[in-house]
Amino acid sequence: MIQSARLGLETIRELIAAEDDDIQVDDVEEAPGSGRGDNYTSMLYRLNVKGLRKSSGSSWSTCIIYKVLPESRERRDTYKSEVLFRNEVVFYTKVWPALDALQKKVGTPVFDGVAKVYLARHDLIAMEDLRPKGFRMADRTKGLHVDELERVLKALAGFHALSLTLKDLRPELFARLSGASNPEEGECVQEAMFRMENAEWYRQYYRTATSNALKMVSEGLPSHLESRREEVLSKFRAYLDEDSFFQTMCQLTSTQGPLTVFCHGDCWTNNFLFQDRQDATDPHAVCLVDFQLTRVGSLALDLANLFYCCTSGETRKKFMTQLLQHYHRHLMSALYTLNPAAETTKDPSAMWNLLIEEMRRCGRFGLGLALDMLPISTCQSDQAPDLYEGKQQQADEERSVLPPAGAECTRLMTELVIEFIDSKAL
Repeated sequence: MIQSARLGLETIRELIAAEDDDIQVDDVEEAPGSGRGDNYTSMLYRLNVKGLRKSSGSSWSTCIIYKVLPESRERRDTYKSEVLFRNEVVFYTKVWPALDALQKKVGTPVFDGVAKVYLARHDLIAMEDLRPKGFRMADRTKGLHVDELERVLKALAGFHALSLTLKDLRPELFARLSGASNPEEGECVQEAMFRMENAEWYRQYYRTATSNALKMVSEGLPSHLESRREEVLSKFRAYLDEDSFFQTMCQLTSTQGPLTVFCHGDCWTNNFLFQDRQDATDPHAVCLVDFQLTRVGSLALDLANLFYCCTSGETRKKFMTQLLQHYHRHLMSALYTLNPAAETTKDPSAMWNLLIEEMRRCGRFGLGLALDMLPISTCQSDQAPDLYEGKQQQADEERSVLPPAGAECTRLMTELVIEFIDSKAL
């Protein structure tokens, strides 16, 4: 076990004083910030900070959430937590300020879904806790409903539009932050997971994930499709082939093109916070959290992650085209707001064709993510790894970090594979 960093009283006083020197911080209460199964690559803690205003003597309080690396060395290594943590620090300290400056310049925000960050360093990130403002996570075991998907897609459209505009207006800055020019660790976003030097590292992890997925599809195949069993399993097995699967994922994430952006990189249910309180300034607001897997790649990588890891086959069949149109409409609106003269804002139909082409190309990426995201998102909390483990868990470190697949996971995985085969994507 490794002792993780902690956010102490003196540091909190310094952070608050930097924001408002009229505040005197007297007390801090700490509690775990997430439950089992809600987060995997880091540990979250919530702080209730209390004090008073020096000028008036009135009471004052605020809430801060901070994340640190897991105490388990195995967990850090399995999820490459240290690399991911550095990537998120780069996003908060380098990338997001550059993107946010674009909308501040035009005076009309197209995306404000990033929480205020107090501190971002290699082992600790502290930011505003949005719960007091009425933000909540959806139920990860149920996926996202259509109205929630619309809200997330609108937020992603604004977020992606900022990258496309930065690339148009400040190509040299986009190149530097994306690592296309002078890539230096700590100065640019880097692909943290799907890079070929990680292939051996993740071989056993994906060997387990692919074996589990094949078992799910074999057991979950509906009786009316029994005559297609050999076809379904052989095509899925070919996609999961150990000698090509990881390489395919690496190629999909590394390919650059006209829709290359700073992706969120981890678009699953728990990384979207919805503001539903009636007295909220924007009752439809969405905040994106956890930018550890942020990458430079096609915006369709985020969309494929969202559609194939957070929705059911029924939702995709009924609403996917409508939802993509919703995203496209907000993307075009945001691009025009940020830069009316940009070439990308002049032909919405050309952008729509590009979007559909990229979704077709990147769909297999979403299927690849589903191998471990569906078990993680559908498992019950008591089946998930506990990042707040005590020393007694050291003896269990060799067990798989993937939770067991239940009936719902089996159903979702099976219908996803059949959908890909029927659309000739596999």
